[in-house]
Amino acid sequence: MSRYRPWRPLLAAALLLASSGAWAASVLPTTYPGNFTSCDDLPGVGSWQGLGYSTGSAPINGQSYTLGVPGQSIVFNYTPPSQMQYIGFDATMPMDYVVVKGGNAYNVFHYAPGVANDTNLYSPDNGSGQPAGVSHVTFCFTPRPTGAKTADASWKRYTDWSIDKTATPNQIVMLDGDSHQVDYTVTASALTRQLYRVSGTITVRDPFGFGWNASSVVDTMQFGNAPNQFSLQWTAQGGDTDTLDCSKPAPNADKVILNCSYAFDLSSLSFPFLTSASGGVNAAGITATRSGQSYTFSASAPFSISADPNESYGDSFAVDDSMLPDSVDHSFALGSGPYVWTYPRPNPLTCNADQGNSTNTATGTWSTGANTNAGASDSATVQVACRTVSVSKTAQTRYDRDYAWTPDKHVVVSPADAKVTGMQGCLADPIATGDYAGNYLCDDVDVTLNAGGSYETVYRLAATRTTEAESNFGVSGDIQVSWPADVSPVFSPSAPSDTLSFDDGGSQSVVPTCDAQTATSLHCSYSAALSGKLGGTNQATIQRVQQCYDAQGNASACGFKRYSSNQAVVAFGDPAVETDRCVALTDLFNGTAGLNLGAGFGWTVQPLLCGSFAQFVTGDVDPDPGIVRSLDVAAAWLPPADTGPGLSCEFMVPNVLTLNSDNGASKSDEAVLSVRVPELCASGGCTYTLGYWKTHSKYGPAPYDATWAKIGEDTLFFGSGQTWYHVFWTPPKGGNAYYILAHQYMAARLNVEAGATAPAQVASAIAQAGAWFAGRSSAAPKGPARETAIALAGTLGAYNEGATGPGHCSTSPATLAKAGQ
Repeated sequence: MSRYRPWRPLLAAALLLASSGAWAASVLPTTYPGNFTSCDDLPGVGSWQGLGYSTGSAPINGQSYTLGVPGQSIVFNYTPPSQMQYIGFDATMPMDYVVVKGGNAYNVFHYAPGVANDTNLYSPDNGSGQPAGVSHVTFCFTPRPTGAKTADASWKRYTDWSIDKTATPNQIVMLDGDSHQVDYTVTASALTRQLYRVSGTITVRDPFGFGWNASSVVDTMQFGNAPNQFSLQWTAQGGDTDTLDCSKPAPNADKVILNCSYAFDLSSLSFPFLTSASGGVNAAGITATRSGQSYTFSASAPFSISADPNESYGDSFAVDDSMLPDSVDHSFALGSGPYVWTYPRPNPLTCNADQGNSTNTATGTWSTGANTNAGASDSATVQVACRTVSVSKTAQTRYDRDYAWTPDKHVVVSPADAKVTGMQGCLADPIATGDYAGNYLCDDVDVTLNAGGSYETVYRLAATRTTEAESNFGVSGDIQVSWPADVSPVFSPSAPSDTLSFDDGGSQSVVPTCDAQTATSLHCSYSAALSGKLGGTNQATIQRVQQCYDAQGNASACGFKRYSSNQAVVAFGDPAVETDRCVALTDLFNGTAGLNLGAGFGWTVQPLLCGSFAQFVTGDVDPDPGIVRSLDVAAAWLPPADTGPGLSCEFMVPNVLTLNSDNGASKSDEAVLSVRVPELCASGGCTYTLGYWKTHSKYGPAPYDATWAKIGEDTLFFGSGQTWYHVFWTPPKGGNAYYILAHQYMAARLNVEAGATAPAQVASAIAQAGAWFAGRSSAAPKGPARETAIALAGTLGAYNEGATGPGHCSTSPATLAKAGQ
């Protein structure tokens, strides 16, 4: 590893600061008598180891004398040239001794170390007080190595660019349909650096082949406008101090012992003074050794820096903008600043087409070398937030309604009884569904009963509500216009328009009334009278002035934007005011005094009836379970005064249904039962069907008929093993003729016991049937026995049903329903 030698940079600095003229000081000579011809005669030196030559005669002013090898010489000059007493020399090789002979003596000038030049050398005094004239000069020197160097300076200029793109504004909030202009600014920044190079060669020779070896080189450069020194070095040992590229060539004819190349590369970014440097000097301090001797010398070369760079890159900056169509949209030239370019957006941003982030990029390129380029880019983003105006509306209809009510009271009558009455006062069609399907509704009913009999009356109470009139039709509601707080719409006109569109194709305009506009809403209300109950829709529309903004946010009107509300449905529901909407429904049973002996009462059917109503009523209608008020009609109600031969044996049972409205009006409908008990005024009575008798026993479910007491419900029926009551309720499964005949037989017996006259054929059929049952079980008969039973049942059935004999007793549909008929 090379050792650091601190004297090297000091030497190089000294070399840079030295003058290019003589730098060795003059020395005092030593005078010797006699003549002097050879360096081998140097007093006190002995054998001279170097070289030496004599001019042989007085030197000629300006004459060059060789030092023994080509290129090595010494030149003598007199000072002044007009005399020959004082002489100087300039040599390519340092001189160790210079001997000046004049007169009968000589002066020896000894230079240690040797010098390459000196002036005012002279010979000894010739006795006149002045040096004798120079007769000849001998110069002695040790051959030393020489150094030569070159220094060439060049520089390159590199300019790097950066780019910044901004948008004004960069955040936009506007309403849909509005537009906003944007200005873009592209700012380019140039950073210029100058790269300087001072380079050359250093050549070290041993021109006399004297055996010198180069051991170190320190190359120092200094610019003329700054104290900074820059150095490179080389040592024979190598290592970390070798910053010069040096090599020792093989022995050669030019006696070169060391070749070096060097280059100083400096940037103005690190050394700003370089930008104004015009040149400087480069000096090499060289050390050579020989046989333990060390010799240090220098070689220097000036350099100059041209005003213009040898190469220049990045002198221009070409910008392409992604928003603009040209391949180069703008160009900046170095030194022509400011480097700022502002342009407007070709097309303004609009809502809603440009909602969100709108980004564009400016890209600049510049040269970085003969065939290379670099680029820089920057983007500007404009954030566009679009708002809208929303319109909503409501529609509430109103109207008044007046109702009409119709009460309807009917008696439910069986088909057989309806036929007896000739269908007078009865509806043409039977009841279609329900418990009383197949029966008829009649206004006035003739009922025929036996003495002691009863009729389980069934009424249908109905009230029908219809609309009598409707008026005061209208619609009203609210219109709400709203928008976000970060926008401020301007409406023209300031209030919305409102249009009603009806289902029949007609329309009607409405003028709303609006409150003062707030920061985020406009509230309006409307109300309109309508000509009728027409359905349709109602829609409100408001018109906004569209705004076109410049880049500074200044707005100008540029059209209109319309906003429509929802289609609010105009549909009429319940009326606002209802007259006679609800009524009280009451019923009065047998309430006309003096018509009969039965008990009458009134009751509330519906305390608040608000819709059409229909109900079948029978049995106990009092809501209090502790009170039974039956609607059944009894034959016993016949006034005694109306009984007897030639009298009517008839009485009426009226029933009135009444509606009372809220305005004090009332309506009613009456249904009347005309009850006849012919048995009390003439012979014959009437007959009931088997359904009547099976339901009117003491086991019910219909009211008890005392006729049963004459036979007894629990009496065994012949050999059947069953009571009369059980036989009545045993169906004739599979057409069992035993039970078919038994049912008609028991009904006929009870009808006779109740007072109905039996014709001869009926009386005979009753007797034959009794004989047929005697000793027979309830097993289904076959053959002639069955045929006999069926024939007798037919005769008795015709009697029981009133087809023969005194006629049919009226039977309530409730009774028939209980009997399963």
